[in-house]
Amino acid sequence: MLCVPLFAETAAQLFARAKQEPNPNIQIKMLSKVISRAPRMADAYHYRGDAHRSLGHTRQAIEDYTHTIRLRPKDPFRYYARALTYLDMGRPSLAAADLTRAISLKPAYRNFYLSRARAYMALGKYEGAIADYKKYLRAKAPPPDLALEMAQSYLGAYRYEDAEKQLDFAAQEGEDSADLHFWRGRVYGGQGRLDEAISSYSKALHRQDNYAPAYRYRAAAFKDIGDLEASLEDYTKLIALQPEASYYNRRGLIYEELKQFKSAAADYSKAIELNPKWAIPYNNRGFVKMNLKNWAGAKSDLETAIKLDGSSPTPYVNLAGVHWLWKKDRKKAYQNLDKAMRRNFKKFESLYDEEQKGWMFKGLNKTQEFRALMYR
Repeated sequence: MLCVPLFAETAAQLFARAKQEPNPNIQIKMLSKVISRAPRMADAYHYRGDAHRSLGHTRQAIEDYTHTIRLRPKDPFRYYARALTYLDMGRPSLAAADLTRAISLKPAYRNFYLSRARAYMALGKYEGAIADYKKYLRAKAPPPDLALEMAQSYLGAYRYEDAEKQLDFAAQEGEDSADLHFWRGRVYGGQGRLDEAISSYSKALHRQDNYAPAYRYRAAAFKDIGDLEASLEDYTKLIALQPEASYYNRRGLIYEELKQFKSAAADYSKAIELNPKWAIPYNNRGFVKMNLKNWAGAKSDLETAIKLDGSSPTPYVNLAGVHWLWKKDRKKAYQNLDKAMRRNFKKFESLYDEEQKGWMFKGLNKTQEFRALMYR
């Protein structure tokens, strides 16, 4: 006869051993055996979800946490665990929903508010984030790292003075990181204090010379104060760190202002190579090709920009300029200007100013017919 072992391990005993297992891969195997023996053991799913999450298996973690929620729908920590995994996945709206449910079940637990504040930050719901940070702190002073987080929420809500207070508090507590000076620069930039913003971004870069966001925002600040060469240098350093389409496009705009049209065209071409479905660099390259008198190339680029995004008025204006400058085609120039007007083009005065777009319509913009189209 076959005998059942006297001390066969129960699901509870195996679960107890699995909880102590330090290797998450082995732990997952053990917990899977527990679940096969006791499919309604909520904690077994929860611990297996934790093991999956530690390995970056977010989809499997979500499945396990969802099982625990079905089995224990009144337990707020089941929702909390799933919410943290949703945050790992970059799905803050689902995280916020789970955290709101957790808070409704246990409103006194502070960490729920901190995590929901971070979810709201990712969603751009800055006032909600501020409220949750305050509920988490309960009138206590934040540690320096949390003060930096809160400064970002105040900045997002355009509450610059409150953001600056958080940064000042972090500095008083000894914070002197690149992050501190970067966010101070963002606050100064939002207040229009561009020289101070540039100084703060420079301090951030002095502490961390590969801090890409500081190059990005300092480049923009240099552009705004008219120091195009400094802006160009910063965009070049930024591209070396993060060769993204948007940064090639921005550097192209600087080259364009410097009348270095071939360099601008090269940057727009690189932006297109990196993001061929983005209409803006096609429009920009079309415009610089006009300046280079490459009319056929300009026409092709502008038509592509329109094909990719027919809602923007600017490519139509530029295409109207091509038709006028290239072939003096009054009819097609007016047709494209009309399409621009129908797409809410408002910068009428720029079409008369030769420092702006007026050079594209020289002669044509002196006619009564042109004025009638602009101001009808």
